[in-house]
Amino acid sequence: MVCPKCGSENVLVTTEQTSAKTKGKNMGCLWSLGRMCLIVCTCGLWLLIGKRSGTGKTKYVNKTVGICQNCGNKWVIK
Repeated sequence: MVCPKCGSENVLVTTEQTSAKTKGKNMGCLWSLGRMCLIVCTCGLWLLIGKRSGTGKTKYVNKTVGICQNCGNKWVIK
């Protein structure tokens, strides 16, 4: 592999994380409505119990890049 900028063959090929997106899953309106009814019926005692946290998945996007060790040029390898 040759650097497109300086023509050197001293190139390091590596993967690089470019972005990450987290998609969350909420509990829904029925859970919220039930929790509000319990808060009202118990005069606020349910406020002491924390909210349930939803589950989520994170999706990462990686790209393969070449980095020239002589000039420092970086480019995406397809």
